[in-house]
Amino acid sequence: MIPPLRRHCLAVVLGLLCWLLPLTLPTAAMACVPGLDWGMQRSHLENRLGVSLTEAGDRTLEAHGLTIGELPVTRLRLQLSDGGLQQLAYELEPDAMTEVLAGLRSRYGAPVSTTVDTEGKALQQVWVWNTGTDCITAVRAGDDAFLLSYRPSRLNPALL
Repeated sequence: MIPPLRRHCLAVVLGLLCWLLPLTLPTAAMACVPGLDWGMQRSHLENRLGVSLTEAGDRTLEAHGLTIGELPVTRLRLQLSDGGLQQLAYELEPDAMTEVLAGLRSRYGAPVSTTVDTEGKALQQVWVWNTGTDCITAVRAGDDAFLLSYRPSRLNPALL
């Protein structure tokens, strides 16, 4: 028979372990494109996307001719490190912005948004979502392309 105080302490410790365990277990983080994972290597990315990636700079790869649903993607840029996929960014036509933002808001809720004034350039509108797995940033500057960027989140909002 365990004394009541020890039983209570044991229950508290077990409760804490059950709460902390999911935070410490490694999980595969799904990037924004179904079937992609953060850390994937180039050959796996090409297989999953079904396109050949071209070099676009130091550790930057590029793809063309893709779609998100039925929205054409002007360009997809992927940033890799020694650990594989670290960031990806879609360049979309400006007229896709409203539909994409509405879809993200429907899926993840209201974003943090701001307008950035850069000297001599058009105002930039910026929207940010932190899903706990991904940090999603959407940017629109004047009549330029609409950019949608994904990278692994460095902070789980549940920890705040």
